[in-house]
Amino acid sequence: MNCHDAHLVMHGYLDGELDPSVSLQYEQHIGVCPTCRKALAEQQAMQAAMKADSLYFKAPTNLRDRVRASLKKQSGARAVRFRWRWVGAAACVALCIGLGFGLARLGFAPSVRERLTQEVASAHIRSLQAEHIVDVPSSDRHTVKPWFNGKLDFSPPMPDLEKEGFPLVGGRLDYLNGRPVAALVYRRREHLINVFVWPNSGTESGDVREETRQGYHLLHWSGADMNYWMVSDLNPLELSELAQRISARNLGG
Repeated sequence: MNCHDAHLVMHGYLDGELDPSVSLQYEQHIGVCPTCRKALAEQQAMQAAMKADSLYFKAPTNLRDRVRASLKKQSGARAVRFRWRWVGAAACVALCIGLGFGLARLGFAPSVRERLTQEVASAHIRSLQAEHIVDVPSSDRHTVKPWFNGKLDFSPPMPDLEKEGFPLVGGRLDYLNGRPVAALVYRRREHLINVFVWPNSGTESGDVREETRQGYHLLHWSGADMNYWMVSDLNPLELSELAQRISARNLGG
């Protein structure tokens, strides 16, 4: 495992989402890489800080004593009315605080699909910026496909689309949706296209959906066995053509 792969799986490792073999590879890597070990320590420190008591609101412990002291100064019915005003006000404040936090969490927590969409876009951008578009550069699928053996718990199918104008550039290992996935890289003129593939759990829709994130176009759909996410700066029309050709072949080649 190199530093790029370690960065991809770090959060999955912290959340206990990796399978044992990937966790072992990650632990072996951070054992010899001080940079990745430092990054892990920083993330662990951040997690600990987020759980600190100082981030949670607690009412002052002397609030009840002050309320009781105020009530003693009152008498008869006036004291009763005053007490209920305090109780009602406290209840309203507590209710508003609770609703506020609840609505804030609902409003700011992204959906599972939104998080995955952003993950895919970020993985594409990261591969371009780090000049790590492929781990195994080859236009021969019979070279690229065997490279994934032992690195994934499935065999990523990949069609030969060079005659259709979408030559294979190569493949690499990536990490999405809480698991390692295959990234198949195709080219259309000067445009690179990442096609992310992993097994279909049976709950995803087979309809092709289009998204746009950070100026990149994304298409995603599910076949009989696999989930497919495609991202590129190529125009949506030609991306749809590639998706149709992949679907027609069912990535069975």
